[in-house]
Amino acid sequence: MAAASEYLSDFRPRSRQPSAADLCVPVPCMTADETNEKVMEVFARHRDLLGLPVVEDGRPIGLINRNTFLSQMSKPFRMELYGRKSCIAFMDKEPLVVDEALDIDALTFRAVEFGEKALADGFIVTRGDAFAGVGSGLQLMRAVADMQAARNRQIMLSIEYASVIQQAMLRPSRDALARACPEADLVWEPRDVVGGDFFHACGTPEGWFAALADCTGHGVPGAFMTLIASASLGQAVERHGPRDPGGLLAQVNRGIKQALGQLDGRDETPGSDDGLDAACLWVQPVEGTLVFAGARLSLFVRRPGGAEVELVEGHRRGVGYVDSPLGEVWPNHTLQLPAGSLVFAATDGLIDQIGGPRAIAFGKRRLRELLLAQPETASPADVNRAVGAALRDWQGEHHRRDDLTYFCFRV
Repeated sequence: MAAASEYLSDFRPRSRQPSAADLCVPVPCMTADETNEKVMEVFARHRDLLGLPVVEDGRPIGLINRNTFLSQMSKPFRMELYGRKSCIAFMDKEPLVVDEALDIDALTFRAVEFGEKALADGFIVTRGDAFAGVGSGLQLMRAVADMQAARNRQIMLSIEYASVIQQAMLRPSRDALARACPEADLVWEPRDVVGGDFFHACGTPEGWFAALADCTGHGVPGAFMTLIASASLGQAVERHGPRDPGGLLAQVNRGIKQALGQLDGRDETPGSDDGLDAACLWVQPVEGTLVFAGARLSLFVRRPGGAEVELVEGHRRGVGYVDSPLGEVWPNHTLQLPAGSLVFAATDGLIDQIGGPRAIAFGKRRLRELLLAQPETASPADVNRAVGAALRDWQGEHHRRDDLTYFCFRV
């Protein structure tokens, strides 16, 4: 964390800095001898409660994640088997626990070091080692944003470091993609210092999973959304596996709507209408199969010897938005692809870029023609270079409209 120390040393505040105590919200807690039936009752009474702390002698020993608990207990016979057993059965035994005196800068880096779980599940706050309450990752990000807004120089320094963090978050996925599909090529270009696009990839012995997503906004607001969305997607893949891209989009939809208060059936006006568009793939190279689910993003496929580029359209709804129902289903499309097939996906920063003599969007038709014009022996990196060059020529003197992410591979 040497880089973090260098950034922080440049903008230490002169007045009192907010601490974990400012983010601490008193919530109910459980003891180890209380049952899962009791946990169910508490979650039913407190519908906004994302995590339920468990304490022993007044000290926190774990955190029960609402989504994980309800998902487990909704399975057949789980209530009969576990209802009267100790609540520690579904408890995270290693949540992030911080003292209320910890300042926001230190808390932010603790959360980043701890991983996506701290941003998605929140953290426990203690007072003299005793349980005091919980804080959420969204609260933490808002606190950081408020601090940045007060000092322009600090804003720029923090945004620059946010870019370091954002690129560090993408690095594991880049590495996973390189291991799973060495010839695959990924282009990630935020419009500003940080961006609202992100990429996620992981491999298994049977195949590999990849997703690219375009969150609401760009710059700092978009980057905040990528933290929420990427954490939600990572948790969904970990819990449910990578084989059902449409099901993963549904899980992310629920997670974002809950995190941002955009759930169905609420009387009050939601505080935001934020979400993401995404393309998710599960690829099994040996079998030559690809399963695709898209949320307002499409997939482009060119088969060997083919005279056209197939367009596989994504579902019409985005993920997490107010008008995306809690139970929305994103259908899977299963494709059988012969060896050598070219697969290309992009966020709308490519498709919607304005340019040309009439100042119109680059468009899907132009992209399909460009992909078809590439030699069948062209590597994914060569194809992406051709796409990038064509986009720059098309854009000309026009302003870049959005973040840009696209990737290409051959089966």
